Amino acid sequence: MELTELCSVFKELLKIENVIEAPQKLLQVLFSCKNDFFDEWISNFPDLSTDNLQPIFQYYMADRKEKMQDYTPKTLARMCVKIAGVENAKSCYDMCAGSGALTIQAWQLNSKCQFVCEEFDERVIPFLLCNLAMRNMSAVVIHGDVIKGEKMKAYKLTPTKKYSNIEEVKPPRSIHTDVCISNPPYNIKWTPEPFIALDERYVNFGAPPSSNANYAFVLTALNTAKSSCLILPCGVLSPSTTAEIGIVEQIVKANKLNAVVINPGEMFEATSIGTCLFHIRNDKTDTMTAFVDMRNTYTEETRAQKGQFGGASHTNRIYTKSVKTFSDEQIEKALTAVKQRTAQAEFSKSASIEDIKSSGYKLAPSIFIEFVYKMPSHRSYGDILSDINRVRNEQNCCKLVINETLAKRFGFDTELYSREQNDKNFNDLLFKLTGEKLKKTDYVQFTKNKNEFTFKNNSSDAVSSILVSIMSIWKQHIMYLNNEENRYLAEMRDALLPDLMSGNISI
Repeated sequence: MELTELCSVFKELLKIENVIEAPQKLLQVLFSCKNDFFDEWISNFPDLSTDNLQPIFQYYMADRKEKMQDYTPKTLARMCVKIAGVENAKSCYDMCAGSGALTIQAWQLNSKCQFVCEEFDERVIPFLLCNLAMRNMSAVVIHGDVIKGEKMKAYKLTPTKKYSNIEEVKPPRSIHTDVCISNPPYNIKWTPEPFIALDERYVNFGAPPSSNANYAFVLTALNTAKSSCLILPCGVLSPSTTAEIGIVEQIVKANKLNAVVINPGEMFEATSIGTCLFHIRNDKTDTMTAFVDMRNTYTEETRAQKGQFGGASHTNRIYTKSVKTFSDEQIEKALTAVKQRTAQAEFSKSASIEDIKSSGYKLAPSIFIEFVYKMPSHRSYGDILSDINRVRNEQNCCKLVINETLAKRFGFDTELYSREQNDKNFNDLLFKLTGEKLKKTDYVQFTKNKNEFTFKNNSSDAVSSILVSIMSIWKQHIMYLNNEENRYLAEMRDALLPDLMSGNISI
């Protein structure tokens, strides 16, 4: 459903005028009459495989500037949870859960799983609770700061015959699950606490730099679950600071990095940023890392949306946007490459710990995947030479003969123009390839004749288009000068006539 219509239904069911009121009102509904709200919502949106609340929060309330909130596209979420191995997990931690898009895709694969969702933005937590409860999930939702390890509030969701029961509980001290899935905020700055190096997350790997918390989320996931898959910006694949290079080195040496999948750009609704899937495991059984390049493996979809603000000419207009997605077949192709460590030119390759060390701990898949060089296609040499000679014919058609001193005054580099411009070896090669030679250039000639400056038609077959232009300008200028001459002749006549008539001047 188009966003404006979706939002209209949402506000009507919640009985609110403005979407900004939604978090508080939705929380009230969840603890009072959630069954009625859920029944009506599902009657309008029966497809529970899709997070239909996500676009509402993302468009009207997401904080892209401070919290870097870009919510996960459905097919990217599906790929993430499959690589993480949710199908066989008993418990799953969604770190930085947002409105629950990743958890919904995990639930689609394994509805019996126990979910733990942690989110920092208190405004989106009612949307998250709503999504989980209407799907009758067993879960704990935590309002917490993943980086600092602070947990402010928690809710327990217990399945019933229809919708999960929600109750506020004491936040858990720690989280340990089979699987972790996450689309954390990208490239945010953070302030490491004193003695951060003693934190169990960082003690074996080092703490990330304060300028970028990407690897803080990676190490938190590694400390939480057996298998973790995170959606991260591609910058993590080329660590630039000493701290980040050290972390990648320790992750690789400890044999924790299982796979890196690079995604195409333009998968998100609000940003075109390129991302990757970063899969780490505490229970790896081999020493290889799979690298997969999905940048040329995608499906394109067009989304339609009405204008949201301004006059009727804007709000009644439908805007379209193309986004890239993954089909089920494309997801399975990537999964096969990760699980079976398959090698396919321009798509996938596995690398050893030594291979990654040799790359300087750079993790871009293109470093390891083999690419087939394709000879660029071009027109025949004869056709290209024919076009060059056609241009030279046009050049040579109008020849300028000019005095050297005068030419230099006009800015000509006489030495350059006088130099032999036809390379004999090159001409011999062209003759061998095409049976034709490159025509000599003959459009300028420098003389010693004082002030000589002549344009002449240098072809017996055609008149140069340049000379036609010059002729047109020449005619206009001669007409102007003729008029000037006639004016002065008339003035001379009028001056002479009285003197001649009076006899002052005799002929």
